[in-house]
Formats: sequence, C-alpha cells, structure tokens
Amino acid sequence: MKPLRSLTIMFVAATGLFVTPPAMAAANDDAGKYVQDIGSKALAVIGNKSYGKQQKQAELEKIFGNAVDFNWVGRFVMGRFWKQATDDQKTQYQTQYQKFLLLNYTSRFANYSSGSFKVSSSRDDGDNEYTVSTQMTAGDVSNGEPVLVDYRIRKMDGSYKIFDVTVEGVSLLTTQRSEFASVINNKGIDYLIKQLAEKSAAGANSDK
Repeated sequence: MKPLRSLTIMFVAATGLFVTPPAMAAANDDAGKYVQDIGSKALAVIGNKSYGKQQKQAELEKIFGNAVDFNWVGRFVMGRFWKQATDDQKTQYQTQYQKFLLLNYTSRFANYSSGSFKVSSSRDDGDNEYTVSTQMTAGDVSNGEPVLVDYRIRKMDGSYKIFDVTVEGVSLLTTQRSEFASVINNKGIDYLIKQLAEKSAAGANSDK
C-alpha cells in the first residue's frame, strides 16, 4: 500500500479564481472558498520559516484532520468488508486509517517551503455535493508541471468536508478501495489494520 500522491496534493493550496454559472454561483463559491481556506492555511504553514519539520507536520495534520470526512472515507474504502468487521475491528481500523493518512501525506510536505494553486472551476453535482477543480504546482520542485486535482466536497450539517480527491483522473477512493480489498482478500481485516499501524509507526520514527 504505497502512499498515494493524491491526498498529499491537498496541502499545497493558495488563492484562486472561481468560474461558475450564475445560477449556481453562491453554492459553488462556498465550496470553492472552503478549498481555498484549507489551501491558504496550509501554505501559511509551509511557508513559515520559523517552523521546523515536525512543527510543520503537526500543523498540517490539524488542517487535514479538520478537512476530510475520515469516517465516511474509511468505511467506503473498506467496501463490503465493513459489514463483515466486528465492532472492535471497525474501531481499530478507523483509528489506524486516519493516522496512516495524516502521517503519510503531511510528512511529504513538511520539508516544502512554497507552492502555488489555482482554482479553475467549481461545479454543483447535486445532493449537496460539489467538485472543485484546481491546478497545483509545488514551489520546491524546479520546472514542475501543474498537477490537475479535483476535490469532491459534501455539505453536511451546515459544514463542508472533503470526501475524495482525484489527481490527473485517478480517484483516491477507488484506488484505495481496490488496494484494501486485495489485502483483506489475501490476509484478512486484522492484517490490514496491522499494516496501517506499522506504516504509521515507521513514518513517525523516520521523522525523529
């Protein structure tokens, strides 16, 4: 289970231009502003020269932790196996899954110091769901080409949460769902939980 590039892209974001049909402008702008706010906070952390790597990562984890609907995503990527899991397995899995995502994706950006981000469009998909399309370039990578990233946003109880990220046409949800299904089919749910915990522990130790 190699860390996916898709979620790490979330942390390099800044201001952007929102282009929406007039009838949907208000709802779309709200979803777009949600993504913009996350990105602005992330860039402020990444560009803060007084922060060391560990402090940057801790701050990015706070931003990321509040931005993503981990519970829903965790259930979705486990797919049909969620119903087969015991209550204890579900609790352990959700805990380790969130740690895995937070650590493995924020740690890759803790060494960055700049980046750029442009929102190219925001679309109302219905049922309080939106797609915010962006272009991202990492400032620490010379001659880096912009990466096309779509954020799927859902409004729940008056607030927004990210529930999927698609990079260059590849969805986080569908990719991890396939990866996790393969692991569970071959080794079982407990093995998946163990692997998530071990990868998180290894990542934490590598930063010390």
